[in-house]
Parts: sequence; structure tokens; C-alpha cells
Amino acid sequence: MGELAEDLFLRLAPELVDAVLLRLPPGEPACLVRASVVCKPWFRILADPGFRRRYLEFHRTPSVLGLFEDDGAYVSTSALPSVHPGRGRLADRPLDCRHGRALLAPYSRSFREGNAVILTVLDPLTGHLRRVLSPVDEHVLWFSAAVLCAAQGCDHYGCQGDFRLAVVTTSDAGVTSGWLYSSETRVWSELTTVGHPKVAYYANQGAPSVLVRDALYFNIDGIIELHLGKLCLSKFEKPIAGKGRLMTAQGGGLGFIAMVDVTNLTLWSGEAGPKGAMVWTKLRVIDLKKLLPAGALMTQTVDYGINGVAEGTQVIFVSTFIGSYMVDLKSRQVRMVSGRGRNITPYTSFYIPAIKAASPSQGQRAGASSVRRAGARGRR
Repeated sequence: MGELAEDLFLRLAPELVDAVLLRLPPGEPACLVRASVVCKPWFRILADPGFRRRYLEFHRTPSVLGLFEDDGAYVSTSALPSVHPGRGRLADRPLDCRHGRALLAPYSRSFREGNAVILTVLDPLTGHLRRVLSPVDEHVLWFSAAVLCAAQGCDHYGCQGDFRLAVVTTSDAGVTSGWLYSSETRVWSELTTVGHPKVAYYANQGAPSVLVRDALYFNIDGIIELHLGKLCLSKFEKPIAGKGRLMTAQGGGLGFIAMVDVTNLTLWSGEAGPKGAMVWTKLRVIDLKKLLPAGALMTQTVDYGINGVAEGTQVIFVSTFIGSYMVDLKSRQVRMVSGRGRNITPYTSFYIPAIKAASPSQGQRAGASSVRRAGARGRR
């Protein structure tokens, strides 16, 4: 196989082979390692630092590499080295994932009794974590939080430096407040507040936020905008009452998706109107019966619903009678990833395995070993 591939490579223009390798799926990082052991010319292309830059620029949107379930379990969706599938359940529940990091918080609501809430910022691929004392106090009914990269001008292909945290709380006095934290200064800054008199006790249970340009959006009995540039909060209405999820609309704006009945999904896009209100436009209706396997949408179940959204993509997660499916609304690819009735926080990132160029023979042996380890993890 190696000799055949090398002979084929010699017959093709190098730019054609490069174009083929660029199209290897980012959601399966082990494919890059497998390709590197096919022949020496392929290895040299993949080991070139320039290939990494071209690969990231070509795909641009990170892939779903794993997912956190609301019971504390982490599930890898590819044969990818990760510290958490082997560790089982976590002690905290997931709040948010963004820019290569996950944000976790304790399950307990003992902050209503005056106990501190410690937030954990975790890199699921390396296991590196930071713990931060949050501003949540005993007057809070519920809170949501977000994590994002703090580096100016970062392309977010491989964030490793400083980060920011955002916390939005709803209080028993009918007020929604916001805070921003910088890992560089280790200081929380309090933002302006907005009235929120009808907020429910379990206000959407801290559903993950969505980052759109320079603002974070939280789904808390309506939509709360935390503007990162203006450092202020605003409140908007949702396009439909009841359950639904914020997402990234096609084109990069704010979107909203809801299951309006037992088989149909409706998507909206939102833009701020001239008087400050959010103007919603219905984009399309999707018939889930045409996407999901037969029997998944039995009418007897009460577990239907959108239980996760991968920010910046058209990937959503749908809980059905059979289990939870990852649905790519753009490619229409569907696969089961979890059990039914579980909230899912997807972890999206780019992961390009290190392929050393110093010694092709040594690098190929190392690459093959990485493939075997990744494959073993995927089979467990």
C-alpha cells in the first residue's frame, strides 16, 4: 500500500495531493496521523508547519470532538486522545464550552445558603484546569456563565492563553445582573443590571450562551445580551414562547431554534431593530421525520426536544424516544451520540496531532503508535 501510494504521489502534482489532504475531516483527527504513515511524501506534507495553517484556514469552523452530559459524563465523539473518557463522570456540571475550554460548576444549589460557587475552567484534551471563585451569592435564583478567549486578534484555532468569564444571575428581587472576569487581572467587574420581574426559579437551568460578534446571549426567561464592548446588559423577547435554544444563524448572526410540534423544527434569525427591540425572521422549517430513524419520534414519549447546540455550526442535538442524535442541519448527517432526556454541552475545537518532521522514519513509527492509541480509545 505504501509503495502504491508513493508511486501515485509521484504521478500527481504535489498541489493536488495537498488539496486532498486538506479535505480530511477535522472531526476525526486520527485521519491525519493515518495519512502520515502511508508514504514519505505524504508524511513530509503533513509534517510541514505550513500545512497546519492551510488546514485551519480551509476548514475554519471547529468540529464537535466530544460532549459533556448534564450528569457529569464526558463522551468523546471521535478516536481522539482525551483525559476524560477514562476518568468517567465529573464532580461538576457543564455550563459552557468555547475556544477550546469547558466551564463547569458544582451541582449543589447550596449557594442559596451562602456557600461559595467555584467555577472550573478546563481543557478537556490536556486536563489543565483553573478554579475561580464566582460572584454568585445567596440572593441568586439561578445563574448562567460563559467562557471565552481573551487574546486580542486571536483566530481561536488553538487558544491557550488568558481567558474571560461572564456570569449572569437572576435574583429573588427580580433583577438580572452581569459580571466579567479576566484571568490576567483575576478581578470580577460588575456590569449594569436590568429588571427581570417574572423570571422563573429554574430559569432554563443555565443553558449555554451563544457568542455573536461582540456580545454573549443567554436564554433566561427571554434573552439577555451581555455586550462585551459596551459592558452592559439588555433584555429581548424570544421569537416563540416555551422551550427553544439560542444558536448561530447561517451567516454568523444570532439564531433561535425550537421544536414547535413533535416532528418539526423551526429556525429564526434575529437582528436588533431601529428602536432596540429584537426583530425575528423565520428562516425555515425542518421535518425531523425525514432525518431521524424510524421509531425515534414515537408520540408516547415526553423526552422530545433540542438538548444541545454546537455554537458557530449548524449542528444540533435532539433527544428522542430512542436516544440523543447529533444532527448536522447543513449536511443532513445524523448519528446517535447519547441517551435520551440528557442535556448536552458540545465541546468544539481543532485538534491536529503533532507530526514531527525531524526524522521521517521515526515520525512514521510515532504516528502509527498514535493511531493505535487513538483507535483503542475509540473502541472502548
